[in-house]
Amino acid sequence: MNQTENIHIRPVNEKDAAFLSSLMNCPSVLQVLNEIPSELRDWMDAIKEWLNDDDEEDFIVVHGNISIGWLGVNGLLNEDRKAYLKMAVLLTDYQGQGFGTWAIQELMCYLRQRGVKKLALYTDCDNHMAQACYRKCGFRVIESLTETMSNGKTIPRFMMEACL
Repeated sequence: MNQTENIHIRPVNEKDAAFLSSLMNCPSVLQVLNEIPSELRDWMDAIKEWLNDDDEEDFIVVHGNISIGWLGVNGLLNEDRKAYLKMAVLLTDYQGQGFGTWAIQELMCYLRQRGVKKLALYTDCDNHMAQACYRKCGFRVIESLTETMSNGKTIPRFMMEACL
């Protein structure tokens, strides 16, 4: 059986706060994304904001009936029809198996149907696993830059872009 047979993405809802809090407080996720720990209340508040923001959509990646990841996109109202993948993260046990590639391609198809022409993202230069996934989805590096992250580290990063 193909691993991605029983996978789908669905819009985030208020019941997803506990999953997002757990996912984004996982030590390996915090480290690779250069994030800082957050509280459940932060996720409850964030979801409420997202649900009222026409410029943004967020999705839970589901395998069977298990939430395994989060995709977030913003810039949906940009006049140039270029949106941004603000977050793409899977639970560690689901990485490197094609789930991320499938979910991002599904999101790209959805965005194309909404009239988005390009999708851009930022990724750390040393996040080779994520970059491999993004390249499989048609992204290419268009810029190198340095950013100060939530945890205070200054990190060399790439901006990548794909045409939809």
